[in-house]
Amino acid sequence: MKKILLLLTLAFTLFSCGKDDDPDVPQVNQGRTVLAFLWADNDLNDVLRSNIRYMISGLQNMTKPAALVVYWDGKASDNNWPEPTIVKYVTDGKGNINGHSKEEVSSLITSASSSVYDYIGIGTVEKTYPSQISTEKSVMRTVIADMIGCYQSESYGIVFGSHGSGWLPTITGRSIGVDGANANTALIPELAQALQEANPQKFDFVLFDACMMGSAEVYYELRNATKYCVASVLDIPGEGFPYTNILPYLYQSDLTSALKSVCDIYVDYYNRVYWGTASLVDCSKMEDLAAITKEVLLSYQDNMRDVDVETLQEYGRERGFNTNFVGNAYDMVQYIEILCGGEVPADFTSVFNQTVLYTNYTPVVGSYCDYYQIDGDNYCGMGMYIPNALTDTKHTLWNNYFKSSIAWYRAAGWADTESIWGN
Repeated sequence: MKKILLLLTLAFTLFSCGKDDDPDVPQVNQGRTVLAFLWADNDLNDVLRSNIRYMISGLQNMTKPAALVVYWDGKASDNNWPEPTIVKYVTDGKGNINGHSKEEVSSLITSASSSVYDYIGIGTVEKTYPSQISTEKSVMRTVIADMIGCYQSESYGIVFGSHGSGWLPTITGRSIGVDGANANTALIPELAQALQEANPQKFDFVLFDACMMGSAEVYYELRNATKYCVASVLDIPGEGFPYTNILPYLYQSDLTSALKSVCDIYVDYYNRVYWGTASLVDCSKMEDLAAITKEVLLSYQDNMRDVDVETLQEYGRERGFNTNFVGNAYDMVQYIEILCGGEVPADFTSVFNQTVLYTNYTPVVGSYCDYYQIDGDNYCGMGMYIPNALTDTKHTLWNNYFKSSIAWYRAAGWADTESIWGN
């Protein structure tokens, strides 16, 4: 009997040792990891550097272990950190980050003399790259895949921080992201493809900390890349989202409720100080919204010429003498209402309300009223481009790009009605 037990013990020991010799299986961490992709090689360099600090502060507020992976591409002239870099921050849920004590981290991120080098130094540098144009599709795809590879999790959400102007490349060149020059911008269809290729399972959310990204055209492009999207139809104030307050919400399991809170926190943060709009959109519903929009446009196409866009709430407002963005997005539901003779069809309302899960805005006071005041009676939280027959340089560029590159053009029925609104 003892011999049998000895043999069994030996066999178990050999079996155990054999398993130890097997290649390590990559650990998949529970929950969600948040990625932050920051195009900072522009005049937002200092602001986005501060955003890293606020993100670290927000990570300290976590009560459970969590990871934040940041891609920083700042100004090449910034000697503190001239190379594009992926940095990982992991908290133990007690305020400590990457082995640094809560007190040590707090002291560093509150110091006025801290640089981006100091903020990055709190983290673990996972990868550096030679100088690259981080708005190119192949670069975005590679970097996002590398970020995911730094911390394998059940799911991911991603924040994009930089300049933005929605779905379109404006006459100044940019769409989202500026890497050194306005011409170096990420086109929304290419960004959506990069997200899909880097993470085929879909992101839990995309949060745009960039101006004017809250349009039907953007959300539709992202329908196969993310479940939810948080964005603003208006400009984002320079400080961006208040990451100290919102970051813990980005890890919560009840994501719909959490992202609604993110919208509220953002709007409350700027309430009566600057301006703010924020919407939560279920991108999986965008095909349904496109279908019902097409149905409405075709049914009421004879009314198109009677809609005076000057009466609509417009989100690419004139900012002093800057008219580059005027006309890039109008309130979607208000347009449908006027097109349909003063009443939005019930079927459209039903689908729209399933798509825009939440939206909010803040009243504007002081000098910003002329640019960013919201008419709450005609605010739905989603902008939409209205193509036209104008032939000036700007609108020719926009219409041609809209027709050639933006999927919403055909999906929502604009292609079928061009004989009416076009030349």
